[in-house]
Amino acid sequence: MSLITKAYYGALTKRLEHLDIEHYYSILITIEDQKGGLCSQQFLCNLLHVDKASMVKKIDYLAKRGLVKRGKNPKDRREHIINLTEKAIRILPEIHQAVNELNSSAVMGLNSKQQEAFFEALWLVYDNVMTLPANQVSYKIMKIKDPQPK
Repeated sequence: MSLITKAYYGALTKRLEHLDIEHYYSILITIEDQKGGLCSQQFLCNLLHVDKASMVKKIDYLAKRGLVKRGKNPKDRREHIINLTEKAIRILPEIHQAVNELNSSAVMGLNSKQQEAFFEALWLVYDNVMTLPANQVSYKIMKIKDPQPK
């Protein structure tokens, strides 16, 4: 599964490298999915399984690129609400298209029943693994200039 993850993100970041947002597509999509509702940093941490310090760095990165802005929750001023900027809203259709095209390429050769069974199996594996005791793990996705050994 690790190999699939690396290959998937490698292909996705290649398709969208001109956007200069690293691999933080899931954060933008998650905020968009809230459809104007309050999306706090803590909500993003919980949903994406990211620790608070890492999420702050990711939000800072996206904010510096003009894709998100922070605000205070009017009901709880200690809580930071994350909103998409117009720039992010403009590029999200391109991100969705790249994800959809990549997903279609990934399951090429599987008929619709096989695709359905595959995704059901993936969710089952995910649910099973999530019930296991685990240490918190983080990883950084980086482009490597020459991925082939010499």
